[in-house]
Amino acid sequence: MTAGLIYSFRKLQVRAYQYYTELRGRQTDMASNSKVLTIDITNESITVIEVTASAKKGTTVHNAVIFETPEGAYEDGFIKNKDALALAIKDQLATNGISNKNAIFVLTSTKIVNREVVINKVKPGKVAGIIQANASDYFPVNIDDYVISHSILESATTDGQMRVLVVAAPQLMIRGYYELAESAGLKVQSLDYIGNAMLQLIKTQISANSTTMVIQLGGESSILNIVKGDTLLLQRTVPYGTNAVVQEVMDERNVDAATAMTLLQNERLITVDFDDNNATGAFRYLMNNIGRVMDFYASKNPDKPIDDVYLTGDGALIRGIEGLFKIQLNISTKIMDSLYNVKFDPTINMQIYNPVYLIASIGAAFDPMGFPLGGGKNKKGAASGGGSAADAIGSGTVTKILAGLLVLAIAGCACGWIFTNIAKTNAEREKANLESQIAAIQDIEDIISEYDATTAKVNDIKALYESTVTPNEQALDFITALEKKIPEDVILSNLNLSPDGISFECSAESYDSIAKFLMQTKTISCIENVFTAGISVDEEEGDGEGKGKGNVTYKFSITCNYTTSQSVDGADVAIQ
Repeated sequence: MTAGLIYSFRKLQVRAYQYYTELRGRQTDMASNSKVLTIDITNESITVIEVTASAKKGTTVHNAVIFETPEGAYEDGFIKNKDALALAIKDQLATNGISNKNAIFVLTSTKIVNREVVINKVKPGKVAGIIQANASDYFPVNIDDYVISHSILESATTDGQMRVLVVAAPQLMIRGYYELAESAGLKVQSLDYIGNAMLQLIKTQISANSTTMVIQLGGESSILNIVKGDTLLLQRTVPYGTNAVVQEVMDERNVDAATAMTLLQNERLITVDFDDNNATGAFRYLMNNIGRVMDFYASKNPDKPIDDVYLTGDGALIRGIEGLFKIQLNISTKIMDSLYNVKFDPTINMQIYNPVYLIASIGAAFDPMGFPLGGGKNKKGAASGGGSAADAIGSGTVTKILAGLLVLAIAGCACGWIFTNIAKTNAEREKANLESQIAAIQDIEDIISEYDATTAKVNDIKALYESTVTPNEQALDFITALEKKIPEDVILSNLNLSPDGISFECSAESYDSIAKFLMQTKTISCIENVFTAGISVDEEEGDGEGKGKGNVTYKFSITCNYTTSQSVDGADVAIQ
């Protein structure tokens, strides 16, 4: 009887939550074609745009303003000084003649966790209940400290299921945005995760027949979206951005961060080779991480190769960045500096407010995820303060439902007291049973001692074996694999082997051959961290009569390291 009441109580909770979700979803849909402010806060800057978003009718950006984030007011998604931020936002809105108070905030933080899940196909209104019920299985965190939201990636897969992006944001972080909005005199229409915001706009910009990777180059991290048509195939965040590059320029030129970024955008400090200078070299870790994501994607989707790459975000306008990506990733790379079906008010200076800065801000207005405090953790947004008539109707209905739940809760408490006493008796019996089992296996300590001694001997044997292994034992495997992968027009002139790795000098007839050889070399399993180290151009003199131009030869070197897995595997085999 007790179990039945508890089951009925939880079932009614889920139904009430689903009804609340559908109600708030209808409210958001009613306002989807109206002007709204989207506010994207980062450690360096705050971007505010006023936009009317519509995938079908076209999107219009009415106002745009980017200004510096007050020092110490924001850190990795958390609002540290709401008063300073609120004052800065109010001042900028007033200065630019923006009176709109309806706001959507964009969430960017390494503390936000996300996961793609697959569930059985259900009506969209029931997805939230399923996600909420299983949230603790999706994330290894205390769910009570997080606000959960979701976005449907694919409503019907080939096997009749649904793909859903589930995002968990710290409750303390979410609360900070609602408090900031109140201090700034704004009404929170919704909150959106930057990954979802980017995806909503990207889906309207790319070809339905090609597979495209869009990379948002941020300061502290970069977000990778691989999309085919309107379907997200993979989304990853890598913990590297442009900060390392900016820091190198700051140290070398003795300037502040803003000046360093200006220099990067106007002077050609970035080349195609990591070893040309420190600024280019600072991109090495970012590029290696992107390469690993691409390799992982290719292993899971061999039938859908990536056709091209688009760059957005603060780092997209760094001069020479597309050339570096093209050579190092061996893929066509472009800057997403123009947007299809998006109109900008003529008063907006497009040289200052380049679209690469506004991808997430515009996308957040399409279909934000929500993250409301209190009430249900639904997909769509929840208004904060100064609610509309629809809010009042929704609140009254939900209040009646919650009143019914309260009555059931009181009955549940009475049943819970009985249930607790039964559980206590069962626990005491279980304790007595366990104590008798422990007494029966007292000799376990001798077994553990013998196990520890044997383990110590095994570890000594492993250490002895590993001391005899050298990385150069993989040299023959490497050379054999290299012979099969080297292009016909690439000539290897010098090969140096050392315990730390391998370096070799080559020549080729074109940059494309260099890029192809570099990507082929990266597929050799016994090496890692493959990169070029200097490209020079040799041009032979012509015939002396002005009738012909000499041949051009590109000389370059490649450096790589052995993988570290062999010694451990070898030790295991020897012991067996």
